[in-house]
Amino acid sequence: MASTARPELLRLIAAFKLLKALVLVAVVAAGLHLLRHQPAQTVLQWALRLHVDPGNSSVRTLVAKLLSVNEQQVVLLASGTLLYALLFTIEGVGLWLARAWAEDLTILSTAGFLPVELSELIKQSSIIKGVVLLLNVTIVLYLAVRARQRRRE
Repeated sequence: MASTARPELLRLIAAFKLLKALVLVAVVAAGLHLLRHQPAQTVLQWALRLHVDPGNSSVRTLVAKLLSVNEQQVVLLASGTLLYALLFTIEGVGLWLARAWAEDLTILSTAGFLPVELSELIKQSSIIKGVVLLLNVTIVLYLAVRARQRRRE
């Protein structure tokens, strides 16, 4: 039976989705903590501890953005990020349990964000963004092949 082939790959994809959910929740928690405790000072302290020049343009940009965020923007950003983490969690658990609906959901949600990921990579390239984009393309292709095989059965 083709649809049950390679369950270890489904588990690997599930773990990747659950890891992304965990990272998003951690980012929200850290961001909310940061915004409640003098964000500019905290960023500057982190920069010094990490031996980054506090006058660095990236550090200055981050401080400026943190100081310009209002409470409504924080709530919207945190809520959206947590909803995205919930989606990753649902996908991860469903894939871990080898549910067909989770494969279909993962194909749709992952493929839907590929243009955004590509755009972000083009705007500001990084190895992490490139690796995540490559992983997500691979996941979509793998699950699409599985779905096609499943429908043939």
